[in-house]
Amino acid sequence: MVNELSRKLLHGTGIFIVLPIIYLTEVQLMQILAFLTAGVLVLHWYIDFRHIRRKRINDSVRSILETFGERYDELSEKEYEKFEEDFFQSIKKEFLRDGEQAIFLPTIYFFSSLLFTLVFFGKGYLFFGIIALTMGDSAAALAGKYFGRHKLFWNREKSIEGMVGFAVVTFAVTLVFLAIFPQLALFAPIKLAISTGVFGSIIESLPVLDDNFSIPLFTSLALYISTII
Repeated sequence: MVNELSRKLLHGTGIFIVLPIIYLTEVQLMQILAFLTAGVLVLHWYIDFRHIRRKRINDSVRSILETFGERYDELSEKEYEKFEEDFFQSIKKEFLRDGEQAIFLPTIYFFSSLLFTLVFFGKGYLFFGIIALTMGDSAAALAGKYFGRHKLFWNREKSIEGMVGFAVVTFAVTLVFLAIFPQLALFAPIKLAISTGVFGSIIESLPVLDDNFSIPLFTSLALYISTII
């Protein structure tokens, strides 16, 4: 439970990325998100596919050394692999739930979702997708863990209490955000806050895709549809 609390508190700090986004142009933001997505993809390959990577690199190094008549030091290789594995396992213990394996995959989903949101809907919608994911999703997880008693019939892993927690916290944070930055309102602040909370909580409750990808993108999509109908 402590690990889950620390994970969600860390997750919630992602709300602060909206601050630099406000002062970046869409072109600058697109370049940054594309760079971050590509960088995390490399890290995902390096860490989450480390067993494949080690075998290929070690086999290549062994072949090169043997070609020149040198001896391959398997002991040093094993010591380095143990050090590397212990380090990665310590990271997984702190930031991943039991059963989760990929360290950087959620981050890939997150950055790619922000990039798609920016490309399809523009920067104005991005803020509310981020609020929904960072604050709403964290609130839903904690409310579900501590108070969840009534499971959703369409997703037995989620609860009504979690949905309510998501909607209420997202509504409140969105209102505070719009009070500080009223120029970013897409439409009437109260309606926007309610829409972000309700749409986001529904999307979070669905047993499809990864929350880090679906919540920012599809919350923004729902808000976009709300502005044109």
